[in-house]
Amino acid sequence: MSQSQDAPSPQADRNVPGDLRQRRRLRTKAQLQDEAVALFAEKGYDKTSVDDIAHAAAVSPRTFYRYFACKEDIVLWDEYDELPPGDLWNARDGEDPYTLMVRRLRELTEQLYHQNPQRLLLRTRLCYTVPAIRARFINQQLDMLGPYYTQLAQATGVQSDDLQLLVRLAAAFAAMLVAMERWQRNDGREDLATLVDEALAALATMGPTRR
Repeated sequence: MSQSQDAPSPQADRNVPGDLRQRRRLRTKAQLQDEAVALFAEKGYDKTSVDDIAHAAAVSPRTFYRYFACKEDIVLWDEYDELPPGDLWNARDGEDPYTLMVRRLRELTEQLYHQNPQRLLLRTRLCYTVPAIRARFINQQLDMLGPYYTQLAQATGVQSDDLQLLVRLAAAFAAMLVAMERWQRNDGREDLATLVDEALAALATMGPTRR
């Protein structure tokens, strides 16, 4: 169990620089997630309460709810959720924005994977096997696409509802989700980064089905 003190109050946070507040926020959320995932693995998701998570993280339940609205959110969150799409990729002259964006998303997945593969595996398994989380997970992925549509449309000079743009971006996200589902289904025995690469490569070379 973590021995850290309760998280700073909102009033205290207003008295420190913004970047320090952000680091405190991310640190507390990561701490809560670490304790939650460990408890989910030990007791099961349904048998773990918010009070259990708060107690394990040495904070109050009120502090938990300052950072997460519910248990589902603590599974879905990662630190990259705090960054707007514009901070994740910026195309330079001569670079294809779509290719750059897909590469950056692949890099973020790899970073999460190498940072703590066991934690990511447990989180991913919960996303695919717990109905309440799976529903929120799917909605989250759909919500994430919106800003990327806008960014890509601006970078490529097409309308944000351009059909080809919508299909290409949705297909890239779907390929990555298929790779992650296979990875968790096989208990993380395969390399996730390799699976993502193979899924994206399969998408790039996909042609008409032969009969």
